[in-house]
Amino acid sequence: MTLRFRHLRLRAVTTDGAYGADIPFVSGLTVLWADNTKGKSTCMQGMLYALGLERMLSPRREIPLPHAMTTYLNTDEEKRVEVIESSVSLEIANGDNQVITVSRAVKASTDTRLVTVDFGPALSEGRTDLKRQNFFVLDPGAAQREDGFHHFLEGYLGWRLPQVRRYDAPETKLYLETVFPLFWVEQKFGWTAIPAAIPTYMRIREVHKRAVEFIMDLDVYKLEVQRERLAERIAANAKEWSVIRQELERFLARGGGRVAALSESPLADPAALSSAHVQLAEAKEWVPLSTVVSQLRASVADLAAKAVPAVEEQSEEVAQKLQQLTQQVDELNVERIRLHALQQLKLADMQSLQRRIDALEDDLLKNLDVQRLQRYSGVTAALTPDRCPTCEQALVDTLLSQEAISAVMPVSDNIEYIRSQKKMFEDILVREQADESERRDQLSAVGRKLVDYYAQIRLLRSELVAPGSNPSASIIEERIRGEARMRDLEALQAIFDDAMDRLRALQDVYAALLKERAEIPAEKLSQRDRDKLARLTALVQSQARDFGFSTFSPFELSISEDSYRPEKEGFEIGFETSASDAIRLKWAYQLSLLELANEKPTNHPGMLLFDEPRQQSSSRPSFQNLLSRAAGARKRDQQVIFSTSEDLETLKGITANIECKEVIFPGYILQKLGSWQGD
Repeated sequence: MTLRFRHLRLRAVTTDGAYGADIPFVSGLTVLWADNTKGKSTCMQGMLYALGLERMLSPRREIPLPHAMTTYLNTDEEKRVEVIESSVSLEIANGDNQVITVSRAVKASTDTRLVTVDFGPALSEGRTDLKRQNFFVLDPGAAQREDGFHHFLEGYLGWRLPQVRRYDAPETKLYLETVFPLFWVEQKFGWTAIPAAIPTYMRIREVHKRAVEFIMDLDVYKLEVQRERLAERIAANAKEWSVIRQELERFLARGGGRVAALSESPLADPAALSSAHVQLAEAKEWVPLSTVVSQLRASVADLAAKAVPAVEEQSEEVAQKLQQLTQQVDELNVERIRLHALQQLKLADMQSLQRRIDALEDDLLKNLDVQRLQRYSGVTAALTPDRCPTCEQALVDTLLSQEAISAVMPVSDNIEYIRSQKKMFEDILVREQADESERRDQLSAVGRKLVDYYAQIRLLRSELVAPGSNPSASIIEERIRGEARMRDLEALQAIFDDAMDRLRALQDVYAALLKERAEIPAEKLSQRDRDKLARLTALVQSQARDFGFSTFSPFELSISEDSYRPEKEGFEIGFETSASDAIRLKWAYQLSLLELANEKPTNHPGMLLFDEPRQQSSSRPSFQNLLSRAAGARKRDQQVIFSTSEDLETLKGITANIECKEVIFPGYILQKLGSWQGD
């Protein structure tokens, strides 16, 4: 996870010949100096452009380079020449010391979205026998598809950018443009925010946090994503459980049954499903399916063992059975009428309960509004039984005794009372609704039983007038009906058993999900994250002190565990700092991220680029300390690149005492070359 710049090449073919510049970079600190308007920013923006990162600055697909690379350039002789063609090449290396050269046209006949990669040191060693491959940038898929340059660059750097949430779409990758600002501070926008001016137009939720979490390789987002994924899987498991349960209930209801002792949501206890069973409505009672099947099986076996008698042999039994059925029908009709009357009464009660709940809800909202107005106004109304709360008129001529209303409940107590009343009525309504559901099932069962009894009565009556020698149709039908009923009940049991198998599988998954959730740390930050943030805080404090931060004591600074921004006593640092102190804090934060990468495992590439770091006229001692601290990058095998137009004598006085490489351009950076192939 290392990125090193080795060589930058700018080329422009003009009406006056070829112009260009070659800038080598080394490990440690490189200070690039040029006077204002001489092309310093052309170099910095050129490197940004070569890597296809211009959308780090703006969502617009504009070439971020100045006119010297796009339309015309000025020479040291104050001559203006038109640019015909131009390009940028950047030689870089990764942690495995694999060197590639990235080239991109600025003004050419080819599309500027084309990026060419030479696999080797084409600039520093002038190699021309290298393998070459073309990629594309800016278009959709540049960060995901194999031929996208940012997809290639991500793999080249050894990164694996996480999937993050968006505001307006499903998940997306954390784009390189949101990560690079944490170690690449460009001049126009980069100094406006701490820790970095990260683009937000990509609609990534909390993009600043996601970028810092990735660069510091924090566990917090990974844990958060794990929790969210688990919550989604647990919810999906519960939904599937509910769907299976509802399907089972609907199927059983059509057969006159219901499921009993089955939880409405998943349970991890393996024994939770053992007590679940099917019940059938038998007259006024719910009887377990197993009991009904056992009784019916014995009855069918008994009928099958006997020969079918003749009608004349069954006349007394038929008449007796007809009388019994008629009596049972009368009893069932009485029960149906009773249930129907009770149902109508309870429906009226439930409607009354719902109206009462709605009225209490309205009262609660009104009381909450009164309480809110009292709180906002700072005045608590003192209600008394003998004064009108609106006009303060005495209430003496009332129909009620004044003693009867001597105590008035305060608004807060009234709110709690209304809430308790509302909760009580809601609980009653829930119970009534459950009872109503059971009554509907009972009415349905009674109706099915009546249909069956009426059919038997018709058959028995017809048998009473049939020839005596005929076989008993009622016995035959009873046997057939019993066998059909057995098949129906066995089908119900089979459906129930299949549903139980599916629920057991869901139960096993649910138990595994709960175990997985229990293994995730309960705290938001892991100890590893806390150690990194504590060390980052210490580094920021130390550097802020060295750079002359003076708005308050640097040791009052800390890094927020929530936003990862600098804060004081739990509050983010905003406008209370001076402009120069804000720049010093920016230096300290980004250089601390670099130094942290040497001490803790992070995804930081081990390089830092500042374009014109001396903003807001920061003092010379501060700037000197910044360069001195940055020069320590060489010992850590890291890279820091500063571009500046600081007074040259002042700059040389500073760099004379530190270990760094100076790249100084006395005039325009783009100079005329002997030929297009020249160095």
